[in-house]
Amino acid sequence: MIASVSGRVVSKGLDHLVVEAGGIGYLVFTTTDILTTTVINDEIRLLTHMVVREDVQALYGFISPAQLQLFSMLISVSGVGPRIGLAVLSSGKVEELRSAIGRGDSAIFTAISGIGKKTAERIILELKSRITDIVDVGVGGSSADIINALSGLGYNMYEIREVLGKLSPDAKVEDKLKEALKLLS
Repeated sequence: MIASVSGRVVSKGLDHLVVEAGGIGYLVFTTTDILTTTVINDEIRLLTHMVVREDVQALYGFISPAQLQLFSMLISVSGVGPRIGLAVLSSGKVEELRSAIGRGDSAIFTAISGIGKKTAERIILELKSRITDIVDVGVGGSSADIINALSGLGYNMYEIREVLGKLSPDAKVEDKLKEALKLLS
């Protein structure tokens, strides 16, 4: 399993980058925002999800752990494959997509090519409780910021949920993050 690729971007396609790392060029499918902001010869580090099937082996790359996590959740939904997962992530920011799932807003998903009303409703039905567990942890409006910061540092959702319940509810985001890091170490 390839968890990440760090190297130099040697070429770009409509839906992928080729990242050279250790003399090997990895073809990594990625989102449009990553494709548009990446320049050939730039150094890049992508967190990857590897899909191995009978007829294909493919890498899908993301800049943040939040993107990778949402991608993994999306492709766990019946009828949603990696290409549609990338299309969903390309359609908006992770927080907007999580919020849409939490609200039950299927319009954001039906606007994406390849997703009909039934698939959009299935995404919401299957992911709503999982997204709610991630976002609504009882720390106030700053919980998403703390979750993103801690997941970006490599902590898993179990560890994050454990520590969020112990934080001072009236503290500033910065203070909550410092407190969380102390509790996690």
